[in-house]
Amino acid sequence: MRAILRVRLDLKPKTAEKKKCIRKGLAGVPRDAKVLDCPCGAGRMYPLLKELGFQVTSADCSVFMVDTARQQIQTNHRELFSEKDRFCVADILKTDFHDKEFDAVVCNRLFHHFSDASTRQKALAELKRICSGPIVVSFFSILSTDTIKFYFKKYIRREVIKDRIPISPWRFLKDVHAAGLKVKSWSMARPFISKQWYFVLESQQ
Repeated sequence: MRAILRVRLDLKPKTAEKKKCIRKGLAGVPRDAKVLDCPCGAGRMYPLLKELGFQVTSADCSVFMVDTARQQIQTNHRELFSEKDRFCVADILKTDFHDKEFDAVVCNRLFHHFSDASTRQKALAELKRICSGPIVVSFFSILSTDTIKFYFKKYIRREVIKDRIPISPWRFLKDVHAAGLKVKSWSMARPFISKQWYFVLESQQ
């Protein structure tokens, strides 16, 4: 019971640190801007994006997650919901959104699922196509103590690593450039502890 309670208490500061990175990445985006949250998951970032005054499109490749986000938001954050907000099923590798439809994009906790560079580059290129402003994207970096723990546990358990694989920031930077983007700024959820890093991207043109 104590262990469960400790885990639940730890979720709040970790989430707050990630939200701080996202808030920083969206600094300068005007209120009432159209912002895409993809993947939206259960809608965890929705309150933050509404606090910043944005029109929010919550999208995910999973119909179940989109429905969950809609239900969670309309149940727990009804006062924040606007008729301008949308819920969409979308594959980040090929969405149905129009060119430059969004003023900013938040892509949180997705790229660690892409183990090959070609998939990461395709996803980044699609985000570039649909966004006219900053793209805040996270990835798992090898430069963290959490990464050391991750590999150590896998080694002890003799597990083959197939998902959530940390990569070099320089490797991800190559993917960013290959997609026609550049890094405007970057930050870490918990400097050199958490493996979750954030890049704020913009078009090279």
